[in-house]
Amino acid sequence: MSSVGQVLRVVGADALILVDGKPVSALCPKMLKLQGLCAGDYVEYEFDASLNNNLIGKILPRKNHIDRPTISNVDNAFVLVSEVPKPDFYVLDKILVNLGIENIAPYIVISKQDIVEDNFIDIVKSQYKNCVKDIIVLSALNGDGLDKFIQLTKSKVSVLIGQSAVGKSSLLNALGLQIKTNSVALKVGKKRERGKNTTKNSQLYLTSYGALIADTPGFKMLDLENLEPEQLSHYYPEIRECAVKCQYSDCTHLPNNEGCQVITAVQKGKIPVERYDRYIRLKNAIQKKRSFYGK
Repeated sequence: MSSVGQVLRVVGADALILVDGKPVSALCPKMLKLQGLCAGDYVEYEFDASLNNNLIGKILPRKNHIDRPTISNVDNAFVLVSEVPKPDFYVLDKILVNLGIENIAPYIVISKQDIVEDNFIDIVKSQYKNCVKDIIVLSALNGDGLDKFIQLTKSKVSVLIGQSAVGKSSLLNALGLQIKTNSVALKVGKKRERGKNTTKNSQLYLTSYGALIADTPGFKMLDLENLEPEQLSHYYPEIRECAVKCQYSDCTHLPNNEGCQVITAVQKGKIPVERYDRYIRLKNAIQKKRSFYGK
C-alpha cells in the first residue's frame, strides 16, 4: 500500500523524503526524473523488498512550481537584499511578479542589519512596503529579527531567494542548520561585494521548529514570456489598486494617458516613481520580446 511523503532533495536516483516529520531515503525512477521530480513535491511511495529501499511511484498534483530554483508547493518566498552586494531592484520586481503568478506569499528580508545603513532600509521600505506581505530587517550575526522570521516560516514551506553572498546560508546557519558558506569573496574597498555560490542543488532543510526552508543555488529570473503586457499591472499591487479606478478600462497607464489614476498616484507620491519606471521598463521588455517572436 502506498504512503505519502514530501521530497526534501533529489540527487541522481537518490531522494530524501519527509515522512511523519522524519527524513527517509527513497529511490527515484528515471521516468519521474524526466517528469521533473523536485524538492517540495508530494509523492506516493512504497517499500520495495527487492531493492531494500523505498521506491517513489507517483508525483502528486502541485499547487505551484518555480524554476531556477526548481521547487514546488511553496508557501512563502523571502527575497534577501542588502546594501552589499548592491541589489538590482529591476530583477527584484521581476521576482515579485513571478511569485505573484505562482500565488506565493512574498516577503523582503533586509539582511546584514548590523552593517546596513538606515538610509538603505528606508529606500527599500518606501518602494516595497505596499507590495509585499512584510519587510523584515535581520542580522544572522547577532540574531536581531530572527524571531519574526521563525514565526513566519513555522510549519510552512519557504524559499530563500537572493544574490550570491547576500546571506542566505548564514541565515540558515543562524537557525541551527549547518550550511556551508564560502569564505572566499571579491572585495571592493573594505566592503564585501560578492562571493562564490556554495549551494549546488535546490533542497529543503527541516528546522528544529518544524519549518521547511529551501537554500537555492542562486536565482536566475524567468523572462515572463507567457505574460501578456497588459497583465503586468495585476502583479504590481500598488498599481493594480489604482488601475481599477482609471477612466478607461483599456488604459495602458502610460504618462500621456488622460484620466489615468496610476499616473495621478505617481504624481502625488502614492506610487514610488522608481517602481513605476521599472514597471514601464518591464512592460516594454515583455512587449518587445513578444513582438520579436510574433506572439
